[in-house]
Amino acid sequence: MSSWAVPLSAQAVLVLSLSLAVPVADAAHVEERAGLRIAYLAGSPYELGRQHGELLREEVRASVGTVLGYFRGYLKLPLLGPWAASQWLGWAWRQAKPFVPRDSLEELRGVADGSGVPLRDLYELHAIPDRTYACSGFAAWGPMTADGRLIHTRNLDWNIHAGIQEYATVFVMQPAGKHAVIGIGWAGFIGVLSGLNDAQLSIGQIGAETADATYQGEPMVFLMRRVLEEAETLDEAIEIIRQARRTVGVNYLVADAKAKRAVAIETTRDRAQVFEANDPKEHGVPYARPMPHAVLRADPAMDPAIRARQLASHGDPRRPGLEDPVGSSAYDVRYLGQVAGLEAHRGRLDPARARAIMRAVAPGSNVQSVIFAWPELFVANAQGTERAADTTYHRLDVRQLFEGLQE
Repeated sequence: MSSWAVPLSAQAVLVLSLSLAVPVADAAHVEERAGLRIAYLAGSPYELGRQHGELLREEVRASVGTVLGYFRGYLKLPLLGPWAASQWLGWAWRQAKPFVPRDSLEELRGVADGSGVPLRDLYELHAIPDRTYACSGFAAWGPMTADGRLIHTRNLDWNIHAGIQEYATVFVMQPAGKHAVIGIGWAGFIGVLSGLNDAQLSIGQIGAETADATYQGEPMVFLMRRVLEEAETLDEAIEIIRQARRTVGVNYLVADAKAKRAVAIETTRDRAQVFEANDPKEHGVPYARPMPHAVLRADPAMDPAIRARQLASHGDPRRPGLEDPVGSSAYDVRYLGQVAGLEAHRGRLDPARARAIMRAVAPGSNVQSVIFAWPELFVANAQGTERAADTTYHRLDVRQLFEGLQE
């Protein structure tokens, strides 16, 4: 594990375990840095959760209440809407709970104890993410970038009207015995949709709806968190995703800034296919645009067996053959837009040019935009209904963030 991983002292662990009424450990604190709220957490899974809940008590309560309130009101059924939404989210969580890592369940219990938010509400919040996301992302390095370093982007495009962006928080976490992790998320949410670890691995995802989805598996937000906590190398990250009991169709983009290598991992519930830069498997796909020293994805799968199961981007598993994604915004705007941007900036790509590409392909639902450019991290969050890609990208130094675990 990297030298940035700093566990809590035995004394701090003892103090945390004595009573829910005592202050959080010295290593746990919140600060404002570069225009962002940063929460530093360290310890056992339960301790991480309790620190989260105590340090951000009001934000957690408001975040969970706002997002669940939105979804409970989303079903336009007089009197039955809130009840029906809670029943559906509760059912989805009960399907997934046997496959949620024990550490994550303990952490959620800690958040509930620290914040006073009912554990049931936290369960329902974490049942939401295994839905379709209209995201995009790319990674480029070597001759593609201005200084040779790896630049990995992700636009998280979800539901800008749910209001979760109002509670944006960067979590810097040192789970006991695991890699230190930075999760770019929101108060009350312990999963990862955008993040990196102290081994210089970064991860993002693109929702890619398939016909074989299930809730009886490890939700992707916990799987992505586990990748960052457990993987030292890109190959280890690939194997964690391959071996997982997965749920819904997702295209993962995982990058290793040390090795200057990234992969796209296309998945369904029971199939996973890995694509490297300029992968020969893509050269036979008429709508693919493979390129050296870069990988990129929106919704459409390049693997024929996975594409045959996709509902995303005009996919229809009921029909024989493979449907061309041309005409879908996922392909025409997000995929081809990234291709055009990378080609236009070949050899000159830097964080500023990456921002321009992300802005060009972001839809109106863009709630978060992140650029991983070790040792730099750039984070933008939607402001009201203004797309994240149109707002300020706040620059953070990753090494300083991990050092903050010692303060």
